[in-house]
Amino acid sequence: MKSTTERLLEKGMDLAGNQIVTDLRVGLGYTAVEVSYKDVGLAYTFSRDVSRRCTVGKETGEITGRSAKELFGWLRKGDLLSTAIGLATLNALLQAYLPESLGKDFLQFLKIGPKDRVGMVGFFPPLIQPIRRRCGELLVFEREVNKGKGLLSPEDIRSHIPDCSIVILTATTLINQTFDQITRHIGGAREVVLVGPSTPLLPDIFEETPITYLAGIQMIDGKKSLQIVSEGGGTPRLTSSGSVKKIVVASKS
Repeated sequence: MKSTTERLLEKGMDLAGNQIVTDLRVGLGYTAVEVSYKDVGLAYTFSRDVSRRCTVGKETGEITGRSAKELFGWLRKGDLLSTAIGLATLNALLQAYLPESLGKDFLQFLKIGPKDRVGMVGFFPPLIQPIRRRCGELLVFEREVNKGKGLLSPEDIRSHIPDCSIVILTATTLINQTFDQITRHIGGAREVVLVGPSTPLLPDIFEETPITYLAGIQMIDGKKSLQIVSEGGGTPRLTSSGSVKKIVVASKS
């Protein structure tokens, strides 16, 4: 069975055509890529992991102007920065082909009740209380467990996720290449949502996975998004500025 990265690469190469990368910003919160048609895509920057040296990327100063196919192909390089650039390039290419949105809040599609055990892979503070009020139990798995009390480490996923009826999964797992490993441990969850601006809105790619909804973003003002990313902004500023809007699409027909 092909990995999710391999499926993304196959699909993205078809979309890239002759487009080139016209702008690249590696910010503290997100990496942003602009392609020929002025479409912009985002992917999360693991800034703590990639900024330990004075020169983060070996090819800085020589990237803009390269083909979108080449930059998208960086998904297979494996290091966090290259993968983020590759995924941001794909998300830029996808802006012209976004599926029709079901809405902006994926929680409205999840019938969470007191019998549900919800697993959240990645720490999404705005979602904690709305989910906790509705479910029987909320388990949050986060690499940086010092972000809050009661957080579980990624090592706990294998033993707890199989018993969750609903799973909310950060799209950064596509960047650090843990997506396939984590989804293999998901048991009989009736709903699994891939969440965040890094989410590639390609329903057919996820048909063979447990993912039922994709919750990502549509770019509204690419120029403004590039500025916000360059100045260290994250999701709250991107959304409040109106430069992006959240959208939800179903990954299962």
